[in-house]
Amino acid sequence: MSEIYIPLNSFFAEKISMKDLLQAISIVGKSKASGIEIRRELLREQDLLSVLQNIQPILHKANLTTVYSAPIPIWNSTGFINEQALQTIFEECNCISAKWVKLPLGHYMEEKSDLQSLWKLLKDHPNVSLLVENDQTMEGGKIQPLAAFFENASKLEMPVEMTFDIGNWAFQQEDAYEAFQIFQPYIFYFHLKHVVKQDNLFFTVPLPPEQTADWRKMDQCISASIPRALEFPLERSMEEINKYIDIIQSNQGRENSHAIN
Repeated sequence: MSEIYIPLNSFFAEKISMKDLLQAISIVGKSKASGIEIRRELLREQDLLSVLQNIQPILHKANLTTVYSAPIPIWNSTGFINEQALQTIFEECNCISAKWVKLPLGHYMEEKSDLQSLWKLLKDHPNVSLLVENDQTMEGGKIQPLAAFFENASKLEMPVEMTFDIGNWAFQQEDAYEAFQIFQPYIFYFHLKHVVKQDNLFFTVPLPPEQTADWRKMDQCISASIPRALEFPLERSMEEINKYIDIIQSNQGRENSHAIN
């Protein structure tokens, strides 16, 4: 069965206090979840390093594997690597012993963006693996630039994998099933959510439990060894987390005789 991770933004939509953070870690640690996704945008900048250093032993004691997520694009608006910002992010990962860092693509330009500069950065931080996510932006949420990036990185045998967010494709009017077929070889981390559109606005809501729900098809078509994340609004309770973990685990246990067409 899959490891399940709980992102902090499933609990919180605004900046949080240390008390809130510790409560979230405690709840996730007591649940059936295997790990937690620490979201940089929810932590207060002025004492960020102190917070990360303080929670590291708490995460370790709770036996939670950690993903560190930061809304810092790999490539800036001119197509060059965000080197200094990324160095900072990787150093922050080390503060909490994060195994993976999840970042958006940014403005990747095949003719300008130097993959060797990114590879050098990764070699400087061998303890942290990079996961590139399809986000909700034009530059990082469209199939074409992401496909170009992963294809070129793969040719160089770069150690880069994908966080595939099944709901984010809707924000750029991309077909999630088409994207799934293209990116399936690169997927390492699977963000589960359900997105609905109302009055031209998109909202993330909990996974529908119906057996015919769209998320189930993709979930059944990837290996159970790939970690999943519950990235949708959750009550801050162990029972709520466990309820959805059970739904996902039972979905993987169902016989899957069909592929996505």
